[in-house]
Amino acid sequence: MKFPPILFIFSLLSILSGCATFDDVHFDQQASDQFNQLAGATFDVNARQSSVSLLAMLPNDELEQLVVTALNHNPNLQQSLLSLKSAQQQLIGTSSMQWPTVTAGVSGNKSQGSAISYTPSIDVAWTLDIWKLLANGTSAGQATMMASGYAYQGTRDILVAQVMQAYLGLIQTRQLTEIETQRVAILKTNEQIIVSRYQKGLIDLKDLDTAKTSTQSSQATLVSYQADYDSAVRNLTLLTGQAKNVVSVVAVFPEVAQPLALLSSQDLSRRPDLQQAYQVIVASQYQHKVAYKSLLPSFSLSGSLSNIGSNLHETLFGSAAWQLLGQLSAPLFDRGKLSSEVEVAKLNAQQSYWAFQSTLLTAVNEVQNAQALEQSLTSQISLTNAALLSARRSEQAYTSRYRLGTSSLLELLEVQQQTFSLKAQLTQLTYQRLANRISLGLALGLGV
Repeated sequence: MKFPPILFIFSLLSILSGCATFDDVHFDQQASDQFNQLAGATFDVNARQSSVSLLAMLPNDELEQLVVTALNHNPNLQQSLLSLKSAQQQLIGTSSMQWPTVTAGVSGNKSQGSAISYTPSIDVAWTLDIWKLLANGTSAGQATMMASGYAYQGTRDILVAQVMQAYLGLIQTRQLTEIETQRVAILKTNEQIIVSRYQKGLIDLKDLDTAKTSTQSSQATLVSYQADYDSAVRNLTLLTGQAKNVVSVVAVFPEVAQPLALLSSQDLSRRPDLQQAYQVIVASQYQHKVAYKSLLPSFSLSGSLSNIGSNLHETLFGSAAWQLLGQLSAPLFDRGKLSSEVEVAKLNAQQSYWAFQSTLLTAVNEVQNAQALEQSLTSQISLTNAALLSARRSEQAYTSRYRLGTSSLLELLEVQQQTFSLKAQLTQLTYQRLANRISLGLALGLGV
């Protein structure tokens, strides 16, 4: 049956009309403009990782070893690495579609009463990428692979930050345990003094009950700290991917090596989650191109070379017949399936833009919150240090007055409790500031 010319012309006009009405999208440019507006800097697609690393902020040999162990054995990180390797292999498969495929084979056939015959063949197939459909698919695969790479980098950075903060948490709990141990020791000493004075008839029994109440309350707090420490050790061990404890933490906070001004000068473009979100936009835009170009005609070439011979040598090296076939195909009617896929791809690209917008807003908010908290904690630490100096002077004064009998036990206990509470508060504030600086570094794109 002959193909009606009018139908061919109608199909050609429909295809050309589709070419003219294609609405390409540029959400990557919108994302870059939005970054410039909110972050006050130009979004650098090729931003390299900062020379300032998270681990360099708190130099410590044991902490460095814990980080190395976590990077090598954490199960979640290893899964992320495998996802990256999978994306790399998928890109190889996608890229190969732009090249011809060559298949070679040979078969033997023997029927009753005849000699065996051999039939070798070489088949070549190639789809001409006249619309760059396959090239766009490869570009989408490259962007997807880069997004996976940034996802892996982000997972590494978060893991290192978690290990560092968990390590600082152990130091905090150990210091709180030591402070509470000292409090219990002093309270027990007070009890002994009270018992001695009670036996001499100098004080009432209620003072002894008050001292025992304070001691037992402090002992309960001490048990709680010890349980918290054991739990924190297990959690840190879990982060390192080990089955047994590999932690022996000192009780002194490490000094911050990097000044805050250097951290604040970092570029948000270095954040892996922002780079990942941007590459998802790029990939979705190329997928939109691929979906649209699936509506256009495709042209493919196929060729075959074959021969039949009575022996294998003649078959392989004798004269052969070849055949070349060109094929032009285009979709005519599918009830809007391909057009719908184009629209879906466009909506996916738009959705990826809003995902980038959400990530960007979160990044800016994290930086602002961390910077504000840094200022607040710095002021709190300064005031707490001043209060602790005053409390220590007051404790010395009340201790002397109590021994002279000019102040009561309750007054002395109140001052002592205040001193220990301020020590614990100072430890907690120091931990919070160090942990917050790690969060600030992570928010600004510092990694490993």
